[in-house]
Amino acid sequence: MSYLPQINISDFDYYLTKDKIALFPTEKRDLSKLLFYNINNDTILHKQFNDITNLIPKKSLLILNSTKVISARIFMKKPSGGKCEILLIEPLLPNQDPALIMSSKEKCVWKCMIGGRNIKIDMTLSLLIDNKFNFSAIILEKEHNYAKIEFNWDYIFSFSEVISEIGKIPLPPYIDRESNQIDKDRYQTIYANFDGSIAAPTAGLHFTDEILKKLEKNNINIQNIILHVGPGTFVPVSNDDIRLHTMHEELAIINKSTILAIKYNLENNHSIITVGTTSVRTIETLYWLGFQLYINNDFNLQNFYFEQDIPYFLSSKYNLITPLESINVILNYMSEKNLNIIYGKTKLFIVPSYKFQFINGIITNFHLPKSTLLLLISAFLDKNKWLEIYENALKNDYRFLSYGDSSFLLKEI
Repeated sequence: MSYLPQINISDFDYYLTKDKIALFPTEKRDLSKLLFYNINNDTILHKQFNDITNLIPKKSLLILNSTKVISARIFMKKPSGGKCEILLIEPLLPNQDPALIMSSKEKCVWKCMIGGRNIKIDMTLSLLIDNKFNFSAIILEKEHNYAKIEFNWDYIFSFSEVISEIGKIPLPPYIDRESNQIDKDRYQTIYANFDGSIAAPTAGLHFTDEILKKLEKNNINIQNIILHVGPGTFVPVSNDDIRLHTMHEELAIINKSTILAIKYNLENNHSIITVGTTSVRTIETLYWLGFQLYINNDFNLQNFYFEQDIPYFLSSKYNLITPLESINVILNYMSEKNLNIIYGKTKLFIVPSYKFQFINGIITNFHLPKSTLLLLISAFLDKNKWLEIYENALKNDYRFLSYGDSSFLLKEI
């Protein structure tokens, strides 16, 4: 039984023509357009992204996702000489932490998507173009186009060094071209620091060092979380009834300094603004983790697994605690356990009727029709306001999707 509300995905459709999809980034990161929507007074302003420094309220907390996109697309050949393609999804062995696997100099096993004919279990694949790494892949398990694959190479190099050399940045499916050298730089935020994503948290692509320095001068507290973005972010909601959609899971890591910063802003009634839907889902998951710990002292915040409809279930069964109470529960737990981070996988599915607990501002790009990301944005806005904003952006020649322009949606405190 799903506790998600009954919503028809066809209500979240709009007409997006191919010419509105950005295939390349702007010449400079901060020269993209910015649509600023003030929810309090229901006004839309058209700006340039570098105006963001004048739009974020002073003393705000700005939360960035510092995950880094890996060169996860690898072209291999079968013993017959035929071509196949591997897309790394998540590490399995010897560790499930992408940062540890990427620095490893020993064989590793990944869950992958694989494309190519007649690929069988126990088959050994080699590089399509031979080079210094003697890189090979053994198919351990396979079901449809998913496989568990063991990778071997010359262990004087780390796995990160190897795939940086042999792999390609995996662009989203709607960017209909091969990745090239510009994507190595521009399909990556300037603050990307932790290997593990196969898609960029694209709301952050517009930020520059200059903008971040100006924000700090404006007394904006900038904190980081990590949510490693997987291929599920591009999967459309295919069922008319969103309750039948299986939300993708992604690894989230939140450090104590970010949690303390949230506590401070809640106590002092200052804004909490997230950059991207990945940051939204991570920070909102945090509230529900605190609430689960509040109602169950044995709940484990280390290596948690958060199901997609938990908020809707808990809201129907219990009286909720305040956001500040939830944060305090988490901080007390971390102090008792001597923890500096909490981590786990989240499948949080934010749809209309969801009540946001922490954030009052979202910086985000424009999303695909009928997508989980569009449902999240709609949940943050008043009913059907998303469509008015999207139609306004289309009318004003905004570029859409990953390499497209940006929006800043703000509920002033």
